[in-house]
Amino acid sequence: MKRLYTQFMLFFPVLFLAQIPIIESPDGKGKYKKNNQVVLQKLQIETKIAGRISTNTVTMVIRNNSERLREGRVTFPLPEGVNASGYALDINGKLRNAVPVEKEKAKEVYETIKKRNIDPGILEKVEGNNFRTTVYPIAPNGGERTVQITYQYELKKSGNSYQYFLPLNYTAEIPEFDIKTTVFQHANVPMLEEKPDGSFSFNKNGNGWIAETHKINYKPANNLRINFPLQGEEQSIVIQKAVGGSFYFLVDISINSKERPRRLPDNLAIVWDNSLSGQKRDHLKEMDLLEEYFKLNKKLTVKIYFINNTFEEGQTFKIEEGNWNELKAYLLKTTYDGGTDFGKLKLLHEDEILFFTDGLSSFGKLNRVWKQPVYTIASSNNVNFNQLKFISASTGGEFLNLSENSPQKEIRKLLFQPLKFLGIENNAQISEVYPSLPQTIAENFMLTGIAKDDRTTVTLKFGYGNEVTEKKTIILDSNQQAVKDWEISKFWAQKKLNDLEIFEKDNKSEIKNISRQFGLVSNNTSLIVLENVEDYVRYDIPPPAEIKVQFDELVKNNRAKKDERVKGIMNDAERMTENLKIWWKKEYNQNKKLKQYPKPGSPNNARDTVARQTEIEEVVMLGYNSDSDEASEVREPRREQQQMSVRGMSPIASNTVPNALIGSLRGVEVRTTARTERASDIINSGRILTVDIDSKAKYMKFFRDMKDPELIYETYLRNRKEYEDTPQYYFDIAQLLFKNNHKKHGLKVLSSIADLELENEELYKLLAYKLKQAEVYDKELFATEKVLEWRPFDPQSYRDFALALEDNGQYQAALENLYKILTQSYTKELADRDNGIEETVIMEINQLIANHGSKLNLNNINPKIIAELPVNIRVVINWNKDDTDIDLWVTDPNNERCYYSHKETEIGGRLSDDFTGGFGPEQFLLKKAVKGKYKIQTNFYGEQQTGVAGPTAIMAEIYLHYATGKQERKIVVFQNQKENKEKEDGVLIGEFEF
Repeated sequence: MKRLYTQFMLFFPVLFLAQIPIIESPDGKGKYKKNNQVVLQKLQIETKIAGRISTNTVTMVIRNNSERLREGRVTFPLPEGVNASGYALDINGKLRNAVPVEKEKAKEVYETIKKRNIDPGILEKVEGNNFRTTVYPIAPNGGERTVQITYQYELKKSGNSYQYFLPLNYTAEIPEFDIKTTVFQHANVPMLEEKPDGSFSFNKNGNGWIAETHKINYKPANNLRINFPLQGEEQSIVIQKAVGGSFYFLVDISINSKERPRRLPDNLAIVWDNSLSGQKRDHLKEMDLLEEYFKLNKKLTVKIYFINNTFEEGQTFKIEEGNWNELKAYLLKTTYDGGTDFGKLKLLHEDEILFFTDGLSSFGKLNRVWKQPVYTIASSNNVNFNQLKFISASTGGEFLNLSENSPQKEIRKLLFQPLKFLGIENNAQISEVYPSLPQTIAENFMLTGIAKDDRTTVTLKFGYGNEVTEKKTIILDSNQQAVKDWEISKFWAQKKLNDLEIFEKDNKSEIKNISRQFGLVSNNTSLIVLENVEDYVRYDIPPPAEIKVQFDELVKNNRAKKDERVKGIMNDAERMTENLKIWWKKEYNQNKKLKQYPKPGSPNNARDTVARQTEIEEVVMLGYNSDSDEASEVREPRREQQQMSVRGMSPIASNTVPNALIGSLRGVEVRTTARTERASDIINSGRILTVDIDSKAKYMKFFRDMKDPELIYETYLRNRKEYEDTPQYYFDIAQLLFKNNHKKHGLKVLSSIADLELENEELYKLLAYKLKQAEVYDKELFATEKVLEWRPFDPQSYRDFALALEDNGQYQAALENLYKILTQSYTKELADRDNGIEETVIMEINQLIANHGSKLNLNNINPKIIAELPVNIRVVINWNKDDTDIDLWVTDPNNERCYYSHKETEIGGRLSDDFTGGFGPEQFLLKKAVKGKYKIQTNFYGEQQTGVAGPTAIMAEIYLHYATGKQERKIVVFQNQKENKEKEDGVLIGEFEF
């Protein structure tokens, strides 16, 4: 029998864990950490409060106490529904305001200008509701940079008051601390319930109240909490006049929520996010919420489900007399591991669902299968609010925000049917009202919109479900309620943005439009500051007001260069195709043998150091010692030593060479007949011998000689704490699990990399490489699509996505994305970085046509780049970091090495252009292989950056009989370990033997 409850439960005031800036700098190993070298020197917070809204400006001075140039990263968390609306960075000692730019354009401009060794400032919205900027350079020995962030914030109701709350629980002293708070439109002195210290108090100043304090070497003793007592049922109206006689209005009314008891479920599903990021949730708050729930819903059946990179059923529990001890113990024993894949969610049959998660689906897209009410519950500092609101709103549930509200308050959403705002009555004078969707009333309600004429009314409708039970009419009078110097329009824009972002994909263009016009940071728009006025002209970015005169003068007199866009690279592609045709048709003297002389010293042939050899029919795998003489017979002349200035780490030698060898790759002996007359010139048999050497990382000692996947996984979990933020740890253990034929555990461990940091192309490229090797093609597609979304200005993003599409059998889409590389435009700096990528892309386009031509529409493909180019051997290397130099070497049976300064060999080997500052790729081709052995090596020269992804990841794709219809592919993926810096030769990937 269903129960009805009407009990009233008290709730606690809102306490935000936001608004505390986090200052970090790179530690030289790819991680950003707090330290005593890059620190917060000065903090200045200025707040203006009118009615129930506030504008907050936070100015931070970042100081570098070290003896070298450093980088600082500032992360600024904000509460639900609050967006940064202002950003400024000091340029030549003076703050310069940022301007809004589409996120992808801001990133492209940022990456382009960095190539000139100048760092612009960019404020982006990152995971959760965090806003982040990087400040570089900060001069050594006390150098300082200034950052300023502005945001609008609504006061929340607490008991019988509205409350302004500012957390000041800083963990260290602040050398210079200033805080100033001004309150307008308030007759009585504001009530300070909590203040930083005894000197902070309000004094009358004109039409407002001002409280301020200035401290040296100060750590606040308390937070700042200001109460504004309610006088019965109140309403607050503020108006900002706009051009054309219209005005923006913001109405805040206090309303009794008048909750109704609702029918509680007999059968409840709890979906528990147990991904790696799930361990960062506040599980104590979650347990408190369930404790309150079972006090009132005392008899029911609860079924547990777990979501990480898989969706699994847990146990079923019968709750009697509210006793849920067994269920609580079960949840507290949860193991958190793996990425988060909402694409794995399955149809459930219980009456209601409680979904405990941060809403960050790092490893898959949301699968909308749930029809019953879903109550999404967040308790983490990093939350995808829009995702969770979308899930709950689209199913008739509610979103519970435990990260900002107490469990005792949020529990009411589970137990009662809340009063909702259901819209407004039609009025031709009123438009663009937000929220536009039904919204639960939490004792106070704010409505904003645009109105015409000087005076009109707006009637608000409230009720339950779709039933209107009451109305409130508000008089809007722009002559009486207008405020000066107060951007009500930004509050309106923020409310509209919050509404649009619930259905973000459908509203992407309008989100960009609103963000750009009103200077709000969103998932689609960033704020950017450029150092030179000329760059605003060059990249067609409207400047801030303070430099507009200089900007206009440059534009008028045509004295500044426009962005020198490279309008596609099709002409280069056509020339490259002709060059490839000429090379393919050329006859090489393959019978000529270079004279070999005896090598001094005792023989130490690679064949004498085989680790293991297995032959199964035509499959051959050999392990080689990386220090074998045969791997070093041909030495490449050293390049000139270069010293690279690396942000966040000491300079490194340009010829640093890794000692790590590539992990397992099984060789294949291929015996086929070529399918065309032209391809019949290709030799028909060959095999690949590849190196299989384990990681030398120190944690691998825990796994020595382990073969049992369950034992490997248990050992991984036991030792994970120390390496929790190290992507290489997950990569190496996943590789070990794959090697021991446990794909399920291997994929779970590997997918955890996705939960380490969102919107990080290095991590997702690393993931995509390993997923391709493991033949998890659907997830490879997801990872590459994400990188393309974040970096659409990189040709490699389209290429990786296209090759993932091909792996998934989507050949037409693969062709179209490869072709985009040749037709889109690039900044000159990025085009220069990737000069020569056309050769690799042409081979891949023509391979698609050769192997899948009957399934392809070629109407839009330039016929001048179509050619039949089958080859015996093709090797391609790619890597996951920009500003990185890695070379491909191939040595043929004549002991002739094909490498960056010797790009064509006597027998017809051909190497593509050398990439010294990008993501690659580099490609080796040999149309017709001669009998003998071919060694494949990579050589690591250095990287000019170190990120969270750790050492550079390299992927090598090795093909036999490429573009013949009978091709074989093997993939090698490894991370550079840079252990043996003395070794001059490259890393042996493997060998061909024909």
